[in-house]
Amino acid sequence: MSFPELDQFLEVLRKKGHRVTPERLRLFREIYSHHTHIHADSLLESMKERGLKISRATLYRNLDLMVKYGFVEKRRMGGNRFLFEHVHPGMRHDHLVCSQCGKVVEFVSPAIEALQKEICRAHGFHPDQHTLQIHSLCSDCRPLPES
Repeated sequence: MSFPELDQFLEVLRKKGHRVTPERLRLFREIYSHHTHIHADSLLESMKERGLKISRATLYRNLDLMVKYGFVEKRRMGGNRFLFEHVHPGMRHDHLVCSQCGKVVEFVSPAIEALQKEICRAHGFHPDQHTLQIHSLCSDCRPLPES
C-alpha cells in the first residue's frame, strides 16, 4: 500500500538525518491505512494482530516524530485521552466529541472556516492552524426526554 505522503516522509527523514527503518515504514503505512482517530495502544494492537512487529517504545517514539514533522496530529479528546490521525495537506476538519462514550465525529464547515478567517483578519492575525472541538453527549448517550 502506498501513500503520496510516504515519499515526503522519507525525504524529511533523510534530510533531518533519521534512519529509514522497517518499523517506521510499517507504522507510517499502518496509521495512514486507518481513516479514523486511533489510540496508540489500538494502533499497536492492530499492527501486532497483522503480524507487524514493533515495540511500544518504538511506536510512541515514531508517532512523536511523525507529529513533529506534520504527518500525524495528536489530539486531546477529553481528559487525558489522546488520539492520533494522519494528515493530508490542505484538508481541514473539526471535531464533535461525546463527553461520555468518547465517540469522535469529524465535520467540515466552510462557514466556520470563513468566520475564523474573518476574526483573525479583524485582529491582525494570519491563521496557520486551528483546532475546534465541541464536547457534548452524542445521541446514543443523551438521556431520552421524559414523556
